[in-house]
Amino acid sequence: MDLLSAASNGVAAARHLSSVPPELNNAVNTTLLCHSYSLQPDFASYFAVLKGNAWAIWSCGLLVLLTLCILYAVTLRSALKYWKDSRTSVAIVLAVYPVVAAAALLATVLPRVRVLSEAVAQEAVMVAMYHFYCLIIAECGGTTQLIRRSEGSHMETRVLPCCCWPCCILPRPRVQKKSLTWLRYLVLQMPVIQAILYLIVLVLWAEDMMLYLNSFIYIQPFIAASILSGVWGIIMCVRVAESTGAKPRPRFLAIQLALVIVKLQCGFAKVLPDVATLPCIMALHPSVYVNLIHNIVMILEMLLLSILAWRLYRVPPGKDAEKVQHVVIAVLEDSLSSLEKISDIGSHKTYSNKNDIKRDD
Repeated sequence: MDLLSAASNGVAAARHLSSVPPELNNAVNTTLLCHSYSLQPDFASYFAVLKGNAWAIWSCGLLVLLTLCILYAVTLRSALKYWKDSRTSVAIVLAVYPVVAAAALLATVLPRVRVLSEAVAQEAVMVAMYHFYCLIIAECGGTTQLIRRSEGSHMETRVLPCCCWPCCILPRPRVQKKSLTWLRYLVLQMPVIQAILYLIVLVLWAEDMMLYLNSFIYIQPFIAASILSGVWGIIMCVRVAESTGAKPRPRFLAIQLALVIVKLQCGFAKVLPDVATLPCIMALHPSVYVNLIHNIVMILEMLLLSILAWRLYRVPPGKDAEKVQHVVIAVLEDSLSSLEKISDIGSHKTYSNKNDIKRDD
């Protein structure tokens, strides 16, 4: 008996032999597709769900990425006028924004490479953090010049994230070559440790998705400890540089925001489908849909941060501080000249009164 012909005659046939595929508009079928075992669909299924929206999303993302590349070239050209001795560090720090945007765009096209794109984006930020530390040292004239200009002051260790109890008992070493070397290693461990940890994560992910999901919670504390200690080292370096008259804080804010977006915003996008009960949209699992929105938003955020970096690096380092000093000097000169004029007028009036008294006599 032919089951397919029987099904066409009204006889119930087996589901796996049915020649008529289920309709995607059916609510039950949509729910089954949405909550399938594989949370990351293949490209064919993903494209079949998005349809025309896929081309619009990818085209806009590619346009923003090209804009980021142009901004990178323009900003780098302007920055190299003032950072001639730190060309490599400036190029790597400014490249973090197009690299993160490219990784996010790749995740919007291929949802199954989400973990790989996250690893690339986070490692790019870690490497940029270390080279930003090198930029701070270069802005202060090097290690020897920084030690000389600090005049034996103490390093402020009670800063974020070690600014409250029990970190209040942390010692405050003097700004010396030994303490700056220790600070460099504290920042350098970020890209090294993060690369090792994410290599382990990628191996687990390639082996089994469920093994990755169950094991990542045990790796997360080591990732957080490495990042927090590295950021602690950079903030201490910023404080030391500011004590010598440098102004690296606005540039540090630009790269710190990239770190917040890549780590905290990405982590929030991961836990949101589990914390909140989200509906199935376009037969996509809620985690896939949230990650799609997260990557689109991250591309736009990298564009805004790239514009901010262009505004910060197109001017010489410390230019704002020089403006403030010139204004203060001008105000002091005006005040002194005003006091001299007042004293001259007062003495002139005194002489006039004496002459008037003599005339009366």
